[in-house]
Amino acid sequence: MLKPAPLIMFLNDLKDPRSRSNSCEHKFIDILIIAICAIMSDGETWEDMENYGHDKEDWLRTFLELPFGIPSHDTFYCTFCALDPEVFETCFIRWVRSFFSEALPAGESLTDIIPIDGKTIRGSKSKGKRAVHMVSAWSSNLRLVLGQKKVDSKTNEITAIPELFEMLDMKGALITADAISCQKSIAAKCIEKEADYLLAVKSNQKTLQKDIQAVVEAHWEQNPADLPSNSFAEQRNTGHGRKEYRCCWVFDDLSQLSTHYGVGRA
Repeated sequence: MLKPAPLIMFLNDLKDPRSRSNSCEHKFIDILIIAICAIMSDGETWEDMENYGHDKEDWLRTFLELPFGIPSHDTFYCTFCALDPEVFETCFIRWVRSFFSEALPAGESLTDIIPIDGKTIRGSKSKGKRAVHMVSAWSSNLRLVLGQKKVDSKTNEITAIPELFEMLDMKGALITADAISCQKSIAAKCIEKEADYLLAVKSNQKTLQKDIQAVVEAHWEQNPADLPSNSFAEQRNTGHGRKEYRCCWVFDDLSQLSTHYGVGRA
């Protein structure tokens, strides 16, 4: 079972954002630990954090100082309003990944496949404000979100995804994404982070889609009796009231694409 000490170690990298001109009775690390423990115990509000602290105070005092007792819900609110959410998320993700790396069998990759997906948060749209759209990186091995990036109102997923990659250790991983991510900048960032990529191509890249189709058709014309081999895989699934069949051929010769698209590794 995970002990709280490693979490404290990672959160100690955070700087206290509270104004020193105000009276800061409660220790910054105490506020963070209580808040995280409350959220992990299904707490959702600032009041839940305060109530959790009072309910678990005896246990919390075994590893926290709490010189002035449990912080009020207003203290939790003010502290997290001042805290940089991206810096906090980075520290939290580092803690989670370090724990799960120890739980993996010897020799198994920490993140073998990382799907990238964008979702609009349900219920986040309000009067005068657009809905919050997040881009997430999911670890297929660990079955958890490695990182998230909010899509700014003046940008889109194409801009947010490379910024998300900066938060992640992607070395040796396979990055998968839908057609909106089929961009030179995203492929280049994958290579920079020493990761492989598998990007869908649809009509948003008309010329590339047309050229890929031409390569495939030329292959079948030259090899009409081509049979499944090491470069072929198929899968059958049943679910959601339908049967699905998927097949995939891998083409190693990218010479007909490299001139126009700079393809160097796929």
